[in-house]
Amino acid sequence: MNEPRFAKVIVVAFFAIFCPRLSHAADLTLAWDPSSDGITTGYMLFYGTAPQSYTQQVDVRYATSYTLNNLSDGTTYYFAVRAYDAIGDMSNLSNEVYATTLAGVPPVLTALTLTADLPSPQVVGTTVTWLSTATGGVAPYQFQWALYQAGNWTVWPWTIASTWTWTPSTPGNDYQVRVAVRSSGSSSTSGEMVQTVPFTVTSPPASSLTLSTSGFKVKGLKNANLSWSGASGNDVDVYRNSAKITTTTNDGAYRDNIGTKGSGTYIYKVCGAGTATCSNNSTVVF
Repeated sequence: MNEPRFAKVIVVAFFAIFCPRLSHAADLTLAWDPSSDGITTGYMLFYGTAPQSYTQQVDVRYATSYTLNNLSDGTTYYFAVRAYDAIGDMSNLSNEVYATTLAGVPPVLTALTLTADLPSPQVVGTTVTWLSTATGGVAPYQFQWALYQAGNWTVWPWTIASTWTWTPSTPGNDYQVRVAVRSSGSSSTSGEMVQTVPFTVTSPPASSLTLSTSGFKVKGLKNANLSWSGASGNDVDVYRNSAKITTTTNDGAYRDNIGTKGSGTYIYKVCGAGTATCSNNSTVVF
């Protein structure tokens, strides 16, 4: 093979090489003029991330353009080509060109839903669990929960918890529950998407549940008898001094073995099991 002529033709051809064009991130397409020396049977494409330092090569055969896929985002690559003939002899390297892939664009959130396990309205004291579901973006997501009532927002810190449990203590028809969501690693203070749902909380209905109590001692230990009527459901919750002490059968009677000696004042109430429908307070004094 006539190496000087082979090399000269290739180099002249590569003076006309097109600068690689940017396509989408991590893809680059190169093109060059075909050789006219009559002996070229293919081309070898060389590339790397430093000038004149090529760590990769591709035999593109007799094609005069080639697209490299799956390159790193936001990275500068350097390219050169050598021609080869039928017996494998190669020309000198062409002139070098370079191009930079586009920076990767993080995926964005595409949808956000906010649902409650109980419908509006609900009675004061009812526990409602809220669930937020996001799609798109970068998981695991971060959530920021907020509650509006009586003209004010209460906002909680960002968290990975996609559920929020709420037990309203006052009635209102202007409640709003809001959740903002952002992708993992995001520093957005307002979130990438926000969803708000209105909610109404009502006062508990007037209760027909009535309670009477009496105290007595056995061997100096305090006990209380409770009697009630008007409770619905199979069970009732019994409270002593605002703390629930038991759930018992709704049969109208319960004996509380307080189990201590001496004096004391105890305030009782009975509520429908798991509800805010309660009796009057009844006090036992020893």
